[in-house]
Amino acid sequence: MASTETVFERLRPEIGQMPVIDSHEHTRSERERIETPPGPDQLGYLGCDLCAAGASWRESEALENAADDPVAAHDVILKYWPVIRTTGYGRSIERTLRGVFGIERLDRQSYDELATGLRDGITGGSYEHWFRDKYNIRAVVLDVDGDEDYSPLFFRGLRHATFFVLCDSRHELEELERRTDSSIHSAAQMRDAMWSYLERLTKEKPGVVALKNNLAYNRSIAFERTTLAGADRAFNLLFADKYARHAQSWIPSHHRSYDELAALQNFLVHESVRFAEEHKLVYQFHTGLQAGYTNRITDSRPTHLINLVSEYHKVKFVLFHGGFPYGREWGVMGKNFPNVYLDLCWMHIISPSTTVRMLDEWLDYVPSNKIFGFGGDLKLVESIYGHLEMARDNIARALARKVSRGDYDTATALSIARRILFDNPNDVFGLGIEAPLS
Repeated sequence: MASTETVFERLRPEIGQMPVIDSHEHTRSERERIETPPGPDQLGYLGCDLCAAGASWRESEALENAADDPVAAHDVILKYWPVIRTTGYGRSIERTLRGVFGIERLDRQSYDELATGLRDGITGGSYEHWFRDKYNIRAVVLDVDGDEDYSPLFFRGLRHATFFVLCDSRHELEELERRTDSSIHSAAQMRDAMWSYLERLTKEKPGVVALKNNLAYNRSIAFERTTLAGADRAFNLLFADKYARHAQSWIPSHHRSYDELAALQNFLVHESVRFAEEHKLVYQFHTGLQAGYTNRITDSRPTHLINLVSEYHKVKFVLFHGGFPYGREWGVMGKNFPNVYLDLCWMHIISPSTTVRMLDEWLDYVPSNKIFGFGGDLKLVESIYGHLEMARDNIARALARKVSRGDYDTATALSIARRILFDNPNDVFGLGIEAPLS
């Protein structure tokens, strides 16, 4: 029996040539890139690891304000680079530095070369080259809030229902009224305004294929079933301020707590899922690790969603990020529920070794049509290079384990790689993308 490394070396070139559906990106538009070029501080998840490494508040501020003071950001990044370059995030950035910019080592001289490359690297129409020619990515599912124009290569997942769910004050409610051109005086009217707004967006924005729920950043993703009467009681708290609206110019808006508004939030989440069901949209969920730091990881356990995916069994739910660190729970969700799909977006650079180990395991109990192999979850098109190369490595390594043990033959391994990288997201999102002839 051939060794795992020998099999990997046989599989990796084949997998490297396969077309990809990129299931989740935050790619900035070409126009935005050209008008406001990014700096090195925006590569990958650099800021997350700087904070984890112990960067001070002042150093974090320097990174946040890099556009105003690039020298200060430069000093902070180079100070911490030796200790963060070895993480999954750091290794992804290093792959990008080598493969895109020809930079072998990030130091003071090459940092300036990198800044110049980022400033001048994108021109009008160049995304087609980056995605199709350089990466062999045939379609991208975007997660962006703005109204920027994108080419037909890009499809959309909308997370605009979050504006309604997280409304916690009279002032924000009035902002929603302005946004939706409606009057909202009850939980039912709030639901109706949300539906009308989402319907308008699905008509105005081309290529909408999903709704995205990222509430794991704000609260637990356990959404209990709530009656309209219970939602109304919580909604009424938005009107419980002592002072009338005209006094808001000098009286701070009162923000209600999660405990006070949970019933209203839960009601609106259920209604957003119902919207997806009626409009035949996929429903994407952030599960597992939150970007940034000091968030509550327990809020994002995949099994919090059992009641929701059970009730709305006609909706296709896509759970993100390997549920990390709850990978087995995440896998069992895909195993137990026919309408749950598992998306490895971001996971390959959160922990490459975990991804290889768990993909080997997930394929033991999750049918191979349920897994999506790649989503960059990145803002800069250049950053996708390192992430996609690591994803192809990870998939090849997991499948090499299977082949070297005799679980699969080579043809089966390659067919699974093709399925998770292209066929599955293409089918589930209903993209209708024809793969290039091999």
